[in-house]
Amino acid sequence: MAIKNFQLMLRIFGAIIFVVSASHLFLGLRADALLGANISSAVLAEPTLDSQNRFYGAAFAIYGVLLLLCATDIRRYEPVLRWAMAVFFIGGLARLVSIVIVGLPAPLILGLTAIELLAPPLLYVAMRAALAEAD
Repeated sequence: MAIKNFQLMLRIFGAIIFVVSASHLFLGLRADALLGANISSAVLAEPTLDSQNRFYGAAFAIYGVLLLLCATDIRRYEPVLRWAMAVFFIGGLARLVSIVIVGLPAPLILGLTAIELLAPPLLYVAMRAALAEAD
């Protein structure tokens, strides 16, 4: 049963990532404004920044794709899932670098940072437990 619960967890997390990705794809920099970023109307209208934000938002969907793929066969895709979790964790570390260099972001971003730093190790532990129970 642990495998089924873990698969469900991956599917839910993957779906959440698709919502976040879609918000950046469709809203561009306005998605960051919704997260609490102080973005002027001049910056919102800047084509390069808008393009970059929409691209990164769409590219972020790869995490959702990987989680949904890995949920189909945990044992087979375990290495892929480990790498995806590692890169997601590194993204959280990158936010810490930004905090040290530039300062504290909006509270919602701090929450995302906590998720990015905590979710990968917790998912890894849950994955190991699910696989051990399945053996």
